Amino acid sequence: MNKRTYLLLCFLQIKSAIVLLPKLCLTICCSFLFAYGIYYAGREFLSRPEEIKLPVALVLPEDDTYTGLAFSFIERMDSIRSLCSFERTDKETALSLLKSSEVYAVILIPDSFVEHILNGTNSAATLILPRKDTLESILFSTLADSGASTLSTAQSGIYAMEELMISYEQWDSIQKAEEALNRLYLSYALNRGRIFQTENISATGALSLSKYYICSAAVLLLLLSGMGHYSYYSSEPESLKLLLRRQGISPLILLFSKLMAISGIYLVLLFPILVLAGFLPISSVGGFFILIFSVQSFLLLLCSICSQSGSYILVSAVLSILGLFLSGAFLPSVFLPEAVRQIGQLLPTALFLKLCRELLTDSLSISSIVYGIITGFLFLSTACLLHRCHTGSKRKIISTRGFKI
Repeated sequence: MNKRTYLLLCFLQIKSAIVLLPKLCLTICCSFLFAYGIYYAGREFLSRPEEIKLPVALVLPEDDTYTGLAFSFIERMDSIRSLCSFERTDKETALSLLKSSEVYAVILIPDSFVEHILNGTNSAATLILPRKDTLESILFSTLADSGASTLSTAQSGIYAMEELMISYEQWDSIQKAEEALNRLYLSYALNRGRIFQTENISATGALSLSKYYICSAAVLLLLLSGMGHYSYYSSEPESLKLLLRRQGISPLILLFSKLMAISGIYLVLLFPILVLAGFLPISSVGGFFILIFSVQSFLLLLCSICSQSGSYILVSAVLSILGLFLSGAFLPSVFLPEAVRQIGQLLPTALFLKLCRELLTDSLSISSIVYGIITGFLFLSTACLLHRCHTGSKRKIISTRGFKI
């Protein structure tokens, strides 16, 4: 096949792809609405809620100045204020609020609570939770247990220090040592940064939540918009295939020209929109074309497997949605079971998502480019092999019928 014949073939395939434009625009619009629904649902699902506030009823003893001051100080601590909101009231009102589920817990503070902590008497506060366990009550109970454990640890340190001072008969230094140790424990209690090290972990990796689901929606749109391509990818009439063979055009060249034509149409339609919207830089045109080429080669393979348009639409839609789910498009992979994650990483949709995410972050790697090209040609070669097998079976049937006649 000479160069002129190949250029003419490409020109004819581009004309055939342009004829698909009305159907292609319609499927893109429908796919966009569906993809936007996935994007919106995922963003709402993983968007960080406002600060959780657990309403708690607090019953303090009357005329206990130290306890009132201590709890006023505790309520202003960031670690407490970010999680709980205290409502000071009497015991009867607190119990009625708990019964009506207006508060998640009731704390009853005994008389001389602070003095007893300091002198070691340790009068216990009473924590009342609802009969039916809720997530909020379990969370508050966990916070209370953590606070009690911290207080117990601090008191154990003070008692151990006192025993040590007594064993060495350092009577005059006990009070001074207690004050120093109390200051040390309070410095840790008031500054959470000295106890905890904050590390931000994102389920979406380097992508923001919006960009993560924009990638998922873009790949879903590319996959679902190919449901109307069966007539374009399906086998040509036998007379046309005979003419193409006489011109030296193999099935591989024919299918490759189809892929290049439809990928070019997608590039012209979608890339300017993504650039103007600020999602992709102009320099990513080559990477975006590789993404489209790999997706279209996958759809070409599905078209070669299916014998009818209806089965192709059903198979492509089901495999696209299922593959994207297993690859972490709708729900990040960290929330999926380990076995599901391993399966999802082996699917073609994982490659499509990786290419799209790297394009959006302008971090497209050479390995991803090579992997995308190899995967695309692998799908193309498999589709060509199926195309030849399908053509060979048709010839056998025709020759058999001719022999019977």
